Amino acid sequence: MQSILIGHRGEPTSYPENSLSGFEAVLQAGAVYIETDVQITADGVPVLCHDPDVSRLTGHEDVVMQTDYATLRRLPAGYPARFGTRFADARISRLGELASLLKRWPRARALVEVKQDSIGTFGAARVMDVILAELREVLAQCIIISFEQDPLIHTRTASSLPIGWVLPKWSEPTRAAAERLRPEFLICSRKRLPPEPEPLWPGPWKWVVYTVDRGEEALALHKRGIDLLETDVIRELLRYARLAGAGRD
Repeated sequence: MQSILIGHRGEPTSYPENSLSGFEAVLQAGAVYIETDVQITADGVPVLCHDPDVSRLTGHEDVVMQTDYATLRRLPAGYPARFGTRFADARISRLGELASLLKRWPRARALVEVKQDSIGTFGAARVMDVILAELREVLAQCIIISFEQDPLIHTRTASSLPIGWVLPKWSEPTRAAAERLRPEFLICSRKRLPPEPEPLWPGPWKWVVYTVDRGEEALALHKRGIDLLETDVIRELLRYARLAGAGRD
């Protein structure tokens, strides 16, 4: 299971989401894949943040795309509503800090999700130029993913990186769009998957499903043909896999 699990935003049940401490913890536990979200600050710095604003992480209402990085960096980002003061020293990290962490785990791969808010503010070309520049030393370890196709097309033009399209819905028009794009990965919410026995769409891609937090469900989805599974509890599922393996011995 180690090779099919993706640490979704690190491990947000135990650490502030998209925090370096969370990513380091899951990599130390043996994670091969991690996933993060990227927004762009007002002064063009790619940072690890899912939402357009930082209210959940910091308690402040600053909008990432309207705020410079130095201002964001001063805000404690320990997700106080969930963790209290446990991570009071946490700060919003720039993408380059995650790149430095990846260099310590050369076998690890990161799915880097380019968020729609930043694309809408700055345009796909500018967003992807700053992201690819920040990742330049670890490009071989990265997969660019997005709900939007424009940044994926730009990535294909500017680099040889694999891309992953996050499906907005399960429909025939979506399938036709996937067949035109032909990404290396198709990414789907488990809630959008059709019930069995309807098959997964065949194609040149690997299937990724999010968010799966139960071991039994993870194994059933993998048996169905899902290649990779995003989870919020990757260390727990890695322990589950080891215990299951020990029980079969």
